Amino acid sequence: MYKIVLSSFLLFAILSCSPKIIEKGALVEDDNPSLFLKKAIFAPEWMEGKCQLQMASEDSNLSGQGIIRIRRDSAIWVSLRKLGFEVGRALILKDSFFYLNRLNNVFEAHPISFIKEKYQLPGDFLHLQALLLGNAPLDDISDFTVTNKESFEWQLQKSMDNGTLSLGWDFNNKRISAIDWNQPSSNKYFKMKFGDYKALESKQQFSYFRDLNIQSAETGNLHVVLSFNQVQFNLPVSLRFDIPQRYSGSY
Repeated sequence: MYKIVLSSFLLFAILSCSPKIIEKGALVEDDNPSLFLKKAIFAPEWMEGKCQLQMASEDSNLSGQGIIRIRRDSAIWVSLRKLGFEVGRALILKDSFFYLNRLNNVFEAHPISFIKEKYQLPGDFLHLQALLLGNAPLDDISDFTVTNKESFEWQLQKSMDNGTLSLGWDFNNKRISAIDWNQPSSNKYFKMKFGDYKALESKQQFSYFRDLNIQSAETGNLHVVLSFNQVQFNLPVSLRFDIPQRYSGSY
């Protein structure tokens, strides 16, 4: 149970109509992935989301309620609850990861690289933040090619040193609909689907539903479903993270 509760934090934490063509000089915006991916970036200063979580691995299952809070480019705070009681809390910073296990009175502290190495989630703090906000988890959004323009969902693809990254692009919502990262040389696979888009006051769309599949030697087969039922943006929230004296662990 301890490992599953910890894993669930990292897997939080590591997540209109027909296309309109707009000409910009010699470029057509909706034919240029770099332009429309950049335009779609969602970057509120603050976020708080309440959600339902379901997670299934090869040896166990977990479900519960979660609260995710983000201060842009600074911190990701997560609380996991079961039957109304908090069973764990996590704080992710740009260089560190902290975790409180309420069931066993234990705390952990790790460098941010721990998340990528142990749980095969993409990249670093900024990549995790991008997944939770529904953005592409990339430092460089150039060099994508459009490989499929069927219906209202295009397929974008980019070759990377460790495999191929594919994005689904939903023209109805002007947002990413799927992320597919295949690394055949290391037998790793990461796929996240986005759904249940709802319009915000800013007229942007936010995905209330996430479906994540990870396959690797480290995680086995892992399936996570995250459903937000309430979100708010740009209102400051508490990121309090106190370590009780009775808890065992070390920095």
